[in-house]
This record gives sequence, C-alpha cells and structure tokens, in this order.
Amino acid sequence: MNKRLPVVIVLLAIIALGYPIALLFGLPLAKRDREDLRKWEKAQISSEALQSLNFVTASGVNAPDGLQAIQLPFSSSSDSKILVKDGVPLGWEYDSKTGVAIVPDDAVGSLVEFAPPLERVSEVLFRLEPTSISPTTPPTLYLNNTLLKEGSTAAIEVPDGQRTTFTFPVANGIILLDNQLLEDNIDYEIQESNVVLKEAPSFRTNLRRITADYTLLDAEAGLIAFNTEPPSIPQALTSSVTLAEQIVGETNGQNTDFQFANSKVVENDKTRQLYINDKLLTDTSERPKERVNGETTVFNFESSVGLITLDDVLLEEGKDYSRNENSITFDAPPTRNAKLRQYKNFVLSDPLAGTVKMAVPPPIGSQLWTPNYSIYDKPSCGSTLMQCFYALPQHPVPFPHWIVQRIVPFMQKYPLLDERHVLRATAYTTLGTLASLILGGIIGIILAVLFVLLRPLERALLPWVIASQTVPIIALVPVLLLVLGNLGITIQTSLIPTALIGAYITFFPVVVGTVKGLRSIDPLQLDLMKSYAATPYQVFTKLRFPAAVPFFFTSLKLGTAAALVGALVAETESNNSKGLGFQILGQVQSGNVADVWILLLISAFLGIALVGFIGLLQRLIAPWER
Repeated sequence: MNKRLPVVIVLLAIIALGYPIALLFGLPLAKRDREDLRKWEKAQISSEALQSLNFVTASGVNAPDGLQAIQLPFSSSSDSKILVKDGVPLGWEYDSKTGVAIVPDDAVGSLVEFAPPLERVSEVLFRLEPTSISPTTPPTLYLNNTLLKEGSTAAIEVPDGQRTTFTFPVANGIILLDNQLLEDNIDYEIQESNVVLKEAPSFRTNLRRITADYTLLDAEAGLIAFNTEPPSIPQALTSSVTLAEQIVGETNGQNTDFQFANSKVVENDKTRQLYINDKLLTDTSERPKERVNGETTVFNFESSVGLITLDDVLLEEGKDYSRNENSITFDAPPTRNAKLRQYKNFVLSDPLAGTVKMAVPPPIGSQLWTPNYSIYDKPSCGSTLMQCFYALPQHPVPFPHWIVQRIVPFMQKYPLLDERHVLRATAYTTLGTLASLILGGIIGIILAVLFVLLRPLERALLPWVIASQTVPIIALVPVLLLVLGNLGITIQTSLIPTALIGAYITFFPVVVGTVKGLRSIDPLQLDLMKSYAATPYQVFTKLRFPAAVPFFFTSLKLGTAAALVGALVAETESNNSKGLGFQILGQVQSGNVADVWILLLISAFLGIALVGFIGLLQRLIAPWER
C-alpha cells in the first residue's frame, strides 16, 4: 500500500488540476463568444400593438371641445414613443405613463380596421386573405378582443440533409418544417428533450417551433398556425393605431445626429425603417459611376446629396472631400478597390451606440421615428461567463468528469469485432510498437557490439547515427511511405511503416546505452579474465553482456515511449485506419475533444504498460538484477 500511495496521490493531483486547467483554456474562449456580437441573439424592436380592443373613456381627464380622453391599452411606459397609424404620426397628445390619449371625437371608430374573417382549415390552422398579410410581418391577431402573441424559434441544430435529431430552446410547441405542420408520433417523436424526425430534413430547410400563440406559416397562401386550438375564431387587423419608438435628437433644422432608444443596433438589418414624419427614408447605398482604381480622385453619384463612406468609415465633407452636386473630389485618390459608397438619407454611424447620421437636417419640429429595427439583445451562450463556458461547442481541455462520462459510450461506439473498436485499435498499435522495439533493439545491439569491437567503425559511423536523429519524423514518414508504396506495399493496412519508423527512433538510445554498458566493466575484472586465458567470446558472455544488460533495458524503456509516438505518427500519415493514430486524427477532425482525450489517455496507459512489459522481460532475462 505504501508503494502505491505516491501513485494515487499523483493521480488525484492530476485530476484536481484538470479543473483549473480546463477553466484556464476555456474561459478566454467563453469571454470571446460573449463579447462577439455576431454570436448574440437578435431582438426585433417593433411598434407596439394595442393589448386590447376594449377602449374606455379616461376618468378624471378634461378634454377640450371636440376632443375626448381615451385610455389606450399599451404596455409600454417609455417617454420616447409616439402614436402612429398607417405610417403617419397622429400628433395626438399622449401620456405614456397613464396611457391616456386626447383624440378627436370622430377618431375613436377609426383606431382599428378589421380584415376579413379567418377561415378555419383545421384545429390549429387558419387562412387569412393573402392581401391582408405582409410578406415579412405576421398579422396582428386578437382573440375575444385580447392581443395574441406571435413567435417561433428555430432549431439549435441546422438541418444538413442527414441529421434527424434536433433540440429547441423551448420544450413545448408545434413543430414546423418550412410551410408544413408536422404531427407528433407521425412525422416526429419526442425523446427526452430531443425532437427526432422520421426523415432527415433537406439542407438548410427552416425547422422551427411555435413559442407563442401563433405564427405565420405561409404568407403567400395566407396560412396561420396556432400552438393550440383557439376556442373561437380570432380577429385580424389590417390597420391599427400603434405605439412607435421615437428617434431621440433635437430637430432644430441644423442637427444631423440622432439616437435610437437602444444600443447595439444590428448593422445589416434589412427590416429597419426610419421615418421623418410620414416620409420613409432609405439607408441603401449608391456606388460611384467610376471604378476606384487608386488613381481617380473625382467620383460621380446618382444623387446630389448623401453621406460618403470609404471602407465603411464615415467621411466628413470639407475635410475628407469636397462636393459639387453629384460629384465629389478627394485630395488624394482612395486606395485601389476601396469600398466607396454614398447614402442618400442616413447612415448608421455608430451601431454600438445606436447613433444615426442624417444626410440633411430634418425640418424644424419634425418627428423622427421607427416602426421596427433589430438589436443585438443578449449573448446566445448565456448571461454569465460560466454559462458561456458551459455552452462552448467544444472545450480544448474538458473537465475530468466529462471525460469519464464519455468513456462507456466511446467504448460502445462500435462492436468489439469491428476493427474500428478502440480495443482492437489499441492491440494493433501495440503490435506495431512491439515490432519496432524488436527491430530497433536488434539493430541497436548489433551496432553497439560492432562499435565496441571495432573502434574505427565507431568513429566512422557514430556521427551519422547521431545525425540520423536530427531528421524530423514528420518529414521522414512521407518519404518512407512513398518508397514502400513503390515497392508494392499497401501502406494503409501494413505494419511495416510503423515498425520501420519505431525502429528508427528506438535504435539510437539502444546503441548509446548498450555501448556504455559494454564498456562499463571494471578493468580489474577484465585483467582477471585475461589472466585466466579467457577467449574474447567468454569475456563478452561472462563479463560484458551481464554488465550491459541494465543499460540495454534502460535504453529500451526510453525507446519504448519514442517508438509508440513513432507508431502513432506512422499510422496517421499512412491513413492506417486500424491503429490508434488514425482514430486520434479522426476525432480531432470531428471536433470530439473528450474522445480525443480518452484516446490520449489510452495511449499514455499503453506506454506505461509497454515500459512495464520491458521491465518484466528484464527480470526474466537478468534475474541477477532483481
């Protein structure tokens, strides 16, 4: 027990160190994912619909003649909101804190306009006239005058034409595939938290799950899918008063800088809309008529007004360029193939801050507002650094217990009779390593004996033996494989490359150690043997050989680890699928980091076992060394 205690302590220490090492390597990656906006979830900021269609007169509010105070059921209480209908700011007095609007007497009946009634197709499927539906925006629906919520979420995994098992951020909801409604136990099954489809969906198809009351299934056909069967026919609106977000900034006829109410605005947002009063602005860019060739300084655009950007950097008129109607002039030509663009109305000058730069100052007293735009809402990996750490698709260094959890599934991945099974691969690599040790040991012993008996031969060959070890294995293996292939050897299934590479690495320490052992005899013992008239053979077998045995086996143990590494490299380079080296390469390419670590541990234990085997041979061959 006392002999094993140090080994146990070291093993426990290695396991304990695995956790801080995993955090050391994984937390920087988690921090990177958490700060990378491209990996954030996006949120759509849209005009808010009425929460209810039941309008009541506001109590305790005195309205002037011809006007009345109405309680509008909006949930938002932000100050930067305005009432809009059909893309036109209504200009009504509205208190966002109380939700009270002062409206004309004749405006109450026109606050909402209804679409034709929905047609029931099935229990959860309804059809609305396609003319009442926007191709991109789901219709606004009410059930018993109460607003229904719309929403669906895509599967975490992207369909690739082969995958059938998918997971969703939510546990419940009807599954949709493109424009089709899938049925439970017919098209798919629920297994724990996974959705298993009967057939693999095509590459990049839209697989999603309804997360709210309903979602737009097919805009062209006017199909709307509900999560559960509604108790009555929902109502759809074609027009309604909404609460839109106002763009913050002073409209004094000179100011051109404005601010969205939210920061981290998505740069390339095709759904983003910006209005000045009832005029829709555009942030589409214009290309110059001339090519940016590194020599031209004058460029012409279609519009005579606009903001100029060069490689997405906003330029300042009068400082970076001068304008003459449609023509702009640079003092020095822009770099060849630089991205030169003009934005006619506005440009998102600072997406992180949500700053908008207008090409022309809005008129005095005008209103800037947006019905919808997108922002980077939150990191997809989680709200905390540790959540992002656990959400990493692959950890460079997994926690030790994660590796342990993968051992049984990894060992059961293939049947034992399959050559891809890890035990068969381990046995194959073991056989190749033993072959290399035998070959390398024999070559090493022969060279060592010759060097001891023939000093001139040692002086002639030893420098080349040393030089041979300076050749990188990674460069030697392809040359060897090419030679063996030309000799007709099938390198993908042969042990010869493994044996030769391992022997090449092993023979050097055996030569050096054995030579030292053969020359380690006591001179007095050598003189005694000569006094007995011993022959050179007797001197070798009775004196030099016993003295060299411990040196030989020590060198062979050192060569064992090197031979195993050579075997793994040879299997990798030769694409020999029977060995551990090929399996390690395959798991690395597949990104299965935990499986890679299992294979590395198997290789480490294999090296320990082989060294132990060499020690056992030493005890059998040289019992006097016990």
